[in-house]
Amino acid sequence: MHNSNDTANQHYVSQVEQRLNAMNPDANLRNQRIYSFKLVDREDYVVSLATPQGRLVSKNLAFRDLFSFDVIRGDKSRFNFESLFQQYEVGMRDNTISLLKAVELGRGDVKKEVLAIFVAKLMNFLRNPYSIPKVLNTIGGILPFQPTDPELLANYNAVLTGRKPHQAHLCAQLGITPDQYRMWLTGLFLMFMRPLPTEPNLMESTIKQVFERPSGFPMVCVYRYSGEHADKRCLLSDRGFANPLAQESHLAFSFNLCSDAFIIYFFASIENIQLPYEPPRDVIELYKAQPKNVRVLSFTNDLDALARYNRNVIYQCHHAMYSSSKLIYGARVQ
Repeated sequence: MHNSNDTANQHYVSQVEQRLNAMNPDANLRNQRIYSFKLVDREDYVVSLATPQGRLVSKNLAFRDLFSFDVIRGDKSRFNFESLFQQYEVGMRDNTISLLKAVELGRGDVKKEVLAIFVAKLMNFLRNPYSIPKVLNTIGGILPFQPTDPELLANYNAVLTGRKPHQAHLCAQLGITPDQYRMWLTGLFLMFMRPLPTEPNLMESTIKQVFERPSGFPMVCVYRYSGEHADKRCLLSDRGFANPLAQESHLAFSFNLCSDAFIIYFFASIENIQLPYEPPRDVIELYKAQPKNVRVLSFTNDLDALARYNRNVIYQCHHAMYSSSKLIYGARVQ
């Protein structure tokens, strides 16, 4: 694993995603900004604009040395997960644009984009500092394990024992303990390491299992806003995602795609789907034996869906959300 990277300002929601929501998308990259809103009231969906000038994308949704597990004393060198994250970030803009173009044209062959976007967005959940307790609860079962490959084991030990001069200050900011921070970094290492360069890591393998579960019924809904509703905007959460469903029977995630589009992934089970009649058992078994296709549905200018999405982002954010507009559909801005 190549973990040497000098980047100290480390984003937990990528600049690529923020730039897809920039208030001035045509500006030079270093000048692009995004509007930031502070949470006022979750229950009534009330927020306030943090600053009329917006925030620089290059400095937003980032902490210094958030993912650094070994900072060399008296040197700018550090070891972190930046290079690992970048392998997923690099294609996010192209995959997002390709998916939205395909949906607009009614093209159905979008499995590559749908999967790549989900992998990158789930990475945001795993690396989000405001979700550390939830992440540890989700992947805590892997923490007792350690790699057997000597090179990977050396990297693993560096994650555990490397110099972290930022740890105390960062933990105080996030309200977590040093043990939680170290366990989180360890969990990220175990999720992203590759047993062999050509093999999938644990995160990729887990996602593959979710999409290809025999009884699974994966479905994706893409919501876009244009024409007379081109001014309606989709929020970006400081957590990077929101859960669109209250019930526990289906796994579901919603993510911002860009300023005027969002996406929802549903992972239902064929046994739990409400059908007008109960299919014969042999039909169920036949379905389980078949390769799974991802069903993609497209919706244009569904304002009720946008209001629900934006309210979910507000209700489930840590303390802030972001947009290309000063107005938020479905919420009140003070």
